[in-house]
Formats: sequence, structure tokens, C-alpha cells
Amino acid sequence: MSHSYRKIYDICMNYPNFSSDLFPYQQGAFLIANKQIIPLAKGVTTMGRQFENDVVFHEDFLSRFHAEIIYEDNKYVLYDKESTSGTFVNGKKIDQCALNSGDLISLANILVMFVNNDSRITGKSMGTTQSLHKKADIQRIQEHE
Repeated sequence: MSHSYRKIYDICMNYPNFSSDLFPYQQGAFLIANKQIIPLAKGVTTMGRQFENDVVFHEDFLSRFHAEIIYEDNKYVLYDKESTSGTFVNGKKIDQCALNSGDLISLANILVMFVNNDSRITGKSMGTTQSLHKKADIQRIQEHE
């Protein structure tokens, strides 16, 4: 992850009530592209070179209708729209992929980070992380006894 994307991601993830303070119409899911924050405020967000897309990139290697993100079954799913150069998530070529916060999406040579700062998801992952951390601490203590 590049330094500039990491900095923006850290700021957004640590900003209190990011979704409700700045974008009350959505649940805290957004894209970071070219140092811009793009909220995912619709059920379907299209990306590509054509002006009819929700997110337009001026890049010759990008297909006119390259990819789309659909909110379905309480998760965001990225679909490649049979693009010429492909769609990648964390370096792996995909046809479709459920997105996790922090995933790095590559559309041709454009990098986009997906962030989901939904407090329901953050709370669940923090609880898991804390319990795993506690187990690891207990295991280290037991190993040293």
C-alpha cells in the first residue's frame, strides 16, 4: 500500500463517526482514488472511462464500463464488467469479489482502496481482534512458565 493511500486510510479509519458526521446518507463505505474520497452512496456504483459511470477515470487502458460495486446481502461486491485489462483485488485477478475494508482494487493501472468504516463491522472486528490478542498473550505467558 502506498504511503499516501495509507495516510488517508488511517485518517478515515480513526476519525470518530466518520460516516454519520460527513456522509449521513451512507454507511461509511467509500473509495479512495487519486487522494479523493468517493462515498458509495448507491446500491450500484459503476466505474470506467465512459462519462455515464458514477466514477469516471480518464485512462486509455480502462474499459468504458470497467467494473461495478454492488451492495448486496449486507456486503459490497466488486464485479469486473468483462474489461479488456481486467480487475484485480490485492493483486489477484477477479471476476467478482466480496470486498473487505482496506482492499486495494486495480483497474488497469489505477489503484483504488475500498474502505468500509461501518460501525457495526468495526465493532465486530475489534471484538475479534481483542479476543485473539488476549489468547495470544495467554499463550505466550503459558509458554514462558
